[in-house]
Amino acid sequence: MFTTLFNTSDITSSTLATATMGCFAAAGLLALGLSWAAERWRISIALCAVAMGLSGLYYLGATEAWIATGQASAGPRFATWAAVHPLLVAAAYFFANVADRVPPGVFWRATVAAFLMTLSRYLGDAQIFNPTLGVLLSIAFWLYILGEMYFGKMSDVVRKATRPVQLGYFWIRLIMTIGWAIIPILHFVDVVIGTGHVAPIVILYSAADAVNLITLSLIYIAVAGKERY
Repeated sequence: MFTTLFNTSDITSSTLATATMGCFAAAGLLALGLSWAAERWRISIALCAVAMGLSGLYYLGATEAWIATGQASAGPRFATWAAVHPLLVAAAYFFANVADRVPPGVFWRATVAAFLMTLSRYLGDAQIFNPTLGVLLSIAFWLYILGEMYFGKMSDVVRKATRPVQLGYFWIRLIMTIGWAIIPILHFVDVVIGTGHVAPIVILYSAADAVNLITLSLIYIAVAGKERY
């Protein structure tokens, strides 16, 4: 089995398999973190653990599908993003909530925007409406999330927090700004322009997830550990 997964002549399957193990390893580390992290960090860490577990399951299926058929279905990826991105936005909300109370309305607006960000890209990809419109709507919802994080109540309360919380929030926000920008760009190139090459897009999406999902999630453990130790 593993000789097939890590056949160096197939970079795509190797990338997908590496993403699988990375997501499951991050989920395991986050789950272990729940045993020692202070109670106030546990909601954010638990949300990230669930997000990493779901991502790992997706990549496991994607790896097997690629090895068997040499194809990647967009449906499971969108379904995973539709769950994972709201979970990560919710984790950021509860992270900021550690510093001071953030109104619940921010939670609902930001998480719904994260879901709609993915849904709009899917509807464009599925040709339910214009693909370009789907990308533009996705970018609009993403910018709304950033607006909440940069200019809303979350940013205000973090300014009064401890240095580790401020630094952690800085990196979380930076990844959601730069890292998450990669997704609509790749989607535009793949769906709107149309490259005709599946493998490079799959590899780039997987590499983007390594930053956007795994690195982002581990920041929560790092901040919780910094404050504990």
